[in-house]
Amino acid sequence: MAGCIVLVDDHPLLALGLRQQLERTGASVEILDPVVGPEALISAVADRAPVCVVVDLGLPFPGGGAALIEPLARRSVPTVVLTGETERWRWIEASQAGAQVIVSKAEPLDEIVDVIVRVAAAEPVRLHQRAELAAERLAIEHDRRRSREPFADLSRREQEVLAGLMRGHGPNDLAARDFVSVETVRTQVKSVLRKLRVGSQLEAVALAHRSGWAPESPAS
Repeated sequence: MAGCIVLVDDHPLLALGLRQQLERTGASVEILDPVVGPEALISAVADRAPVCVVVDLGLPFPGGGAALIEPLARRSVPTVVLTGETERWRWIEASQAGAQVIVSKAEPLDEIVDVIVRVAAAEPVRLHQRAELAAERLAIEHDRRRSREPFADLSRREQEVLAGLMRGHGPNDLAARDFVSVETVRTQVKSVLRKLRVGSQLEAVALAHRSGWAPESPAS
């Protein structure tokens, strides 16, 4: 196999064990320390021109390993995401950013190694995954659009109140902030709950987060 495989993972024992298994297949493997940050990592990868890069999503810098995927894809570097992340939206985002394939750390080591070796050899692997994740993205976005529909009925003031609740402010805080009575705020909260068809402030906040809702920006 011409060229090396680069591993970027902040779990040394996992990286060393994976390198050992990959080297048994005849691969040349190099481990990069993620502590240097995304820009230095991308530069280091570019210098090595690897046949494949294996990236963990949970790297210790803003954006994690996801911050590496798109820049590497722009450089036509095949990227395997090896992750313990179970949130499917993170997988969808990684796939959209250009990851060749996403593999769970919960999979058997021999299967993980097989996927990496095949990607490094430019062989097709798990071709169904990208289409499945794209379909999941469309389904999630459809559900979010539907769940945001009730928010369209909120007045500007009700949006402000809900946004305050999402930031952890209670009616007393909002009343003091906006120079209105607590009873006024409580009435506005009740209106928000009624329009969103939920029974509590906690449910309203959870629905807003789940739907990806944000208050409308004030008109300029």
